[in-house]
Order: sequence, then structure tokens, then C-alpha cells
Amino acid sequence: MGALLFGIGVLLVRAVYLEVYQQDFLQEQSDKRKNRVVSIPAYRGMILDRNNEALAISSPVKTLFCSPQKLLHKREELRQKFEEARRIFEAQGKRASKIVQDEYQLAKLDFMKFEDNLANMEDLLGMQVGELMGVLEKSRSKHFYRLGRQKSPELAQKILDMDLPSVKAKQEYKRFYPMAESAAHVVGFTDVDGKGIEGIERAQDAVLAGKAGKKRVVRDGRGQLIENIELLEEMLPGKDVTISIDRRLQYLAYKALKARVFKLDAESGSVVVLDAQTGEILAMANMPGFNPNDRRSFKPYKYRNRAVTDMFEAGSVMKPITIAAAIESRVIDANVKIDTSPGYIKLSRRYTVRDHANFGKISLSYLLAKSSNVGASRVALLMEPRQHWMFLSRLGFGRVPDAGFPVEAAGSLRNYVKWGRVDAASHGYGYGIAVSLLQMVRAYTPFAADGELRSPTILKSVKPNLSQPVMSKETANSVLHMMESVIAPNATGKLAVVNGYRVAGKTGTARKLVNKKYRTDKFVTSFIGIAPVSKPRLVVGVMIDDPKMDKSGGKAAAPVFAKVMAEALRILDIAPDKLPSDQKIVSANTGGAT
Repeated sequence: MGALLFGIGVLLVRAVYLEVYQQDFLQEQSDKRKNRVVSIPAYRGMILDRNNEALAISSPVKTLFCSPQKLLHKREELRQKFEEARRIFEAQGKRASKIVQDEYQLAKLDFMKFEDNLANMEDLLGMQVGELMGVLEKSRSKHFYRLGRQKSPELAQKILDMDLPSVKAKQEYKRFYPMAESAAHVVGFTDVDGKGIEGIERAQDAVLAGKAGKKRVVRDGRGQLIENIELLEEMLPGKDVTISIDRRLQYLAYKALKARVFKLDAESGSVVVLDAQTGEILAMANMPGFNPNDRRSFKPYKYRNRAVTDMFEAGSVMKPITIAAAIESRVIDANVKIDTSPGYIKLSRRYTVRDHANFGKISLSYLLAKSSNVGASRVALLMEPRQHWMFLSRLGFGRVPDAGFPVEAAGSLRNYVKWGRVDAASHGYGYGIAVSLLQMVRAYTPFAADGELRSPTILKSVKPNLSQPVMSKETANSVLHMMESVIAPNATGKLAVVNGYRVAGKTGTARKLVNKKYRTDKFVTSFIGIAPVSKPRLVVGVMIDDPKMDKSGGKAAAPVFAKVMAEALRILDIAPDKLPSDQKIVSANTGGAT
């Protein structure tokens, strides 16, 4: 009994000692060693081009944070200790003992080291001198403050090695875009939390994001992991997304467009390269551009994907479609001649359509080659408005292309019951109908696919997209050959020539509508073409908005088309179809002569 009572007495004394004299120490140790439930960030899937080259990848980074209250409390504690030691040391002067001197030097060293560490952290975080203390003072009452996001693991480790109280790091991932501005408008970007904001990053966010997991761990006071206790919820990494873009074509399209936009001092520009046989978008570039790796360049007017969001009146690139509609409506045939005399047509008291010359009676090929507005108006007026409207509607005008982008313009096509004589005529040469460049390029694909219209897609297709017949094979081929005349030496599209290949296309120049009035000094220029004509594969569309010189589709946009189409045909190893009969071309794919 005596031994038992003695044991109880010892335990009571020990309990009092721990509760009274060791409370602060034990509380500090408790704070340093805690069981916590932490999130396991999900690895975001990659965005790959059609050849499995990376367009967007995630790299591990660290987010640094601290408790301003604890950090400033520690600084104040060290400062007071240093001030007290200095006061005692200075009061004793030369009579100060070795112990007093050592305590003063030690307190000074601790405080100066702490101050140096704060200054070094400030420098590593890229802050101005004194900025860190300023933000910490403003957040003095808070237990959490984010010092920096998406810092490199090496930099974060340097800061953690300073052993500053409450400074910790959290694992995250940062998105990196290898092609930078070249593919920025298509790929898009994420916010700092890894959520897709624009482009494919936004459209495929649910697939790319994955799902974060949870686990219970023990951490020390520096936030370092001591032990994994249990897995509460498994992390599911995001899946990769393969898009239809070919990074080689994408780079050359952006490079050619950028050079042309700068040379012409244009407001903006876009290029679309479409595979007419599958509906896949092989390249899509826009200007102005931005670098998704540099958030300082993020401005809405820069990162907007103009090829799918911006609408414009197409102008003369609509004329081949008008001719195809008239042939399909059986109001004309491919061999008809249109009388454009005397070079103008008066549609109302206030509205007259003019050509730059009186072409007289002309064929449909010559109509396209000289881009006759009068001829296109007369062809359009031969059709009933309902016939014309139904044909345009079948080609997708007035409807969202649904190519896989987060935002796509539907364009504008008024119902035929609201068309007057002026509307019917102006629609024939591309006014009064608003389209995006993607819609316009898609509308040309039937000429390259025997009258079949395929849905465009930005995702890589295992097999060609579903198609629907919108015109007969005979009509498509007839208009395709008519468009070859546009590339002739004396025609409007002579600068769209691609050596070694037969090219068909059409130039477009439309006055810009500003404050409900058509400007005579501002134009939207365009060119859309198909090659090779003997076995069509690619449709390339170019739009240059408000060039300050060369203000026509044939001069502003056609050279970009020629450069992009020539390089694309070479990269894709598509055999030439316009060579001297005795010249042979060796195919890189087969090794044989064709």
C-alpha cells in the first residue's frame, strides 16, 4: 500500500510539473507534430498534337505559405531578446562578464540571421526591399498568407532550408506550353489553380483535370512529411487529349500570318487549314498573339480565337457558293453566260451594284476570275429567296460549327421571308451574311469532297467525321474547276499560285461596317483555296482585317495562302499534279515514282 501511494504521489507531482512548468514547451511540440488530412493534387493530362507531340504539359511546382502571426511573433521575440541582452551588456560596459558577452553575441547573431533570412526570402520571391515586411504587417492577425505560387522546387527548398517558423510548401503543378504563342489560341491556358480558362484547356477540362485524392499524414513544424498514415481517397490523374492539329503546320501558319499582319500593319488576321477528307483542323492561327507561359500577356483582345469567334461579311469568297446554289436550283447550268452590261445594276433608287469595268457577257469562270459583283447579283436574283436560303443553311451558315471549341460563333443568316431584292442580290456577293472564318472554310469543303459536307473537328479523328451531301458531285466539280481561273495570271488571285500544284480558290474584299455605315477606307480581305485540284485534300482560309496597304484579298491574303498551302502540301507529302509530263516525283512514303 505504501508503494502504491508513493507511485500515485510521483504521478501527481509529474502531472503538476508538466501542466504548470512545461505547458508552453508541450504546446509547441504538439503544434509541430500533428495528424493532418492533406490533398493529393491530380496530375493534369497532356494535350498532344496528331503526332503525339506535347502541346501542353504539367510540371511539379511548390506554393509557399506562412502564418504572419507566428512569423512576426518570432521576429519580435528575437528582437526583444537582442535588445535586452544589449541593454545589459552596454550597462556593464567593460565590466561585463564572459557570460553576458556571450549571451549578447548569441542574441545578436540569432536576430541578424533571422533578418537576413527574411531579406533572402524576399529576394528569392522577387519582391522589392521591404515589401515582404509590409505585407506581413498588413496580415499580422492572420494565420495564413500565400507567399508565392508555382515556384520551382529548387527555389522552394532554398526558402524552406532557412527554417523560418510557419513557412511551409505545398505540392502543385504548373502548366507549360512548348509551342508558346504559335498554338496558344487553340490550346488555350489554365488559371493558377489549374482550371481550364480558354481553348482546349477549357473545352476538355473535365477530361484533363482528373480528381484530387486525400491522405492522412504526420507533419513536423516545418511542414515536412514525417509519415504517411493512410490513404483516404485515391488520386485519379487526368487523361491526355489528342487534337487534330499538326504542330509543324501550326507553326508555319502562325509564322506566315504574323509576318503578313505586321507587314500590312493590319488590325488582326486568322488562318485555318482543314483536311477536306476527314474534317480535321490541321492548323488554326490568329493575330494578335500571346504567350500562354507569360500571364502578363493575357489580354482578351489577344487571346480571343478570332477564327471561330469573330464574324465578318465574307465578300467575294461567297461567289462560288452563289453559283453552286444557282446550279443546284436549276436556274442556270455550268455553261451559261451572264450579261453584266453596262457594268452596273440598279437594285433600288439608292442602291446600285457596280463592277470596276463593263465585262459584257461572261462565263461563270470569268465571273469568278474578275470577281464581278454585277454577275454574282444577277445569278443570285435568278433564284427564289427560299432556294438560296436553304442552300446556305445546308452549308452551315447561321449555325454553330460545333468543332469542339468552348465558344464558337453561329454567324448570321436572316430568314428568306425578310429578304428584299437588295438582300437577295447582296447575299450573292457576300454582303448581309455574317460568318466566321471556320464557317467559311467549312463551306468550301464540298467542292473538295464531291459535294459532301463534313463537320469540322479540333479533336483527332480515328475515322472521318460524318458527312452529308449538300450538292451534286457534278456541281461541286464544275465550280471547283471554275475557281481554277481565279489563280490565272490576269485574275484577282494570281498571287495564290503554288508551284507544282493545281489550285482553285477565290479572293474576297468587303468593306467594314462601322456604326451602321460601310467605310470606304477599311476592308476585311480574305482568300480561300483548295489543292491539289486533281485530288483535293486541303482547304486553307486566310482573313486579314483592315490592312493599311494592299487592301484586297488578292494582294493581302492570297500570299499567305500560297505560303501556307505550299508548305503544308510538302510536309504532308502530297504529290504534285501540275508538272511537265516527263518529270517524275518520288514519293517519300512509298519510295516509288508517281
